[in-house]
Amino acid sequence: MHSQASEHSRFATRWTYGVLAIFTLMGLGFGSWLSRIPAVRDHLGASTLEMSVFGFVLATGSVLGLVLAGHTVSWLGPRRTLAIGVVVQLFAMPTATVFFWMGMVPPAVACLAIFGFVFGTSDVAMNVSGASAEQALGKPRMPLLHAGFSLGSVAATGIGALAEAGGIAVPVHLGIMYALITIGVFTALRFVPHGQATHAGAGADAGTAAGADAGAGSGSTPAVPTPPVKTRSPWRDPRVLAVGVIVMSMSLAEGTASDWLPLAFADGRGATNQYATLMLTVFFVSMTATRFAGSWLLHRFGRVPVLRVSAVLVLCGVAIVILVAAPWASVLGVVLWGMGASLGFPVGISAAADNPATATRDVAAVAAIAYTALLLGPMLIGFLGEYFGLLSAFWPLVAFAALAFVLARSAKEPAPPAQPAA
Repeated sequence: MHSQASEHSRFATRWTYGVLAIFTLMGLGFGSWLSRIPAVRDHLGASTLEMSVFGFVLATGSVLGLVLAGHTVSWLGPRRTLAIGVVVQLFAMPTATVFFWMGMVPPAVACLAIFGFVFGTSDVAMNVSGASAEQALGKPRMPLLHAGFSLGSVAATGIGALAEAGGIAVPVHLGIMYALITIGVFTALRFVPHGQATHAGAGADAGTAAGADAGAGSGSTPAVPTPPVKTRSPWRDPRVLAVGVIVMSMSLAEGTASDWLPLAFADGRGATNQYATLMLTVFFVSMTATRFAGSWLLHRFGRVPVLRVSAVLVLCGVAIVILVAAPWASVLGVVLWGMGASLGFPVGISAAADNPATATRDVAAVAAIAYTALLLGPMLIGFLGEYFGLLSAFWPLVAFAALAFVLARSAKEPAPPAQPAA
């Protein structure tokens, strides 16, 4: 029995690290595109409006993929969805840059839309698999997985800067990167089980009986399969919607900082471009560091306290950035803002996956809400900034953080199953 439990633990650990590698590689891929956007703009001689249209098309494709991902991932399973997704990305993104380099903008934009759709679908698949691995392991690991995505994105910007300095054309750079990413993802998928293996089923899916025996506790009662759940829409589930609002609030705080923080300091505080960019770096570092500590924090305190403290940190950080002009206060505000925005998304995904029978569609719904806020919400903040100034336009983030604080209890961990009487 002990050896079977050990085998189950080793399987769950390998699964977790496999998904961590996929998160990191997906971040590397998306960050590679972001790092070469200025080069694409220069090659095309495109205006800011034209580049915004390209970004909007990619974002729209992503949101559409997220909305339909519940059906797609339920049909194909997370592993097969990721395998197909990374192959389509391998062709869509490099092909888009080749079309851009040939001056063929319409087919390039179509490839961006395809990439966005597949990327959004793959994002849900890796989050579903990550949440299942977390449950099989019995320890919170979603913050670590999202930290991997952040690290991949940061690494991609460094590689992109080197490619720019070396004069490497964007199609060549992205072609090499996505070929390596595809190889890496297929290697990592060897550790990801087919289907939705969670808890006891994980070990059995790996081809051993360890998971089933481990799920039986002391061995007195065999594991009972989860009964089929009637078809229902997560969009009518109050808990899923409440978790979605929590994640939306934190994603809006993250996306707004990414898009507008440097410009807000430059325009609203008269800061230099170097100082404004440094503030964004401080934000990303504080967010990534907190995600690395997130698993320990969740294990020690639980979801609800972590989410409530995160909401308070966002509220205080944003308010300090808006109200206090002193440089030390700006740094403090940005650090608090980054720490607070870091854990809402991963904790919300874990909460959405609490019920294995409905996890795929619940995660897809929460992810769709989150990414819509992340991709489109900052545009609304920018619209407000046009009329009231960017710093004043940050006030809605405070209101959404307060709303996340109120709704945090919706993400509470499920009660452990009752033990049968002796």
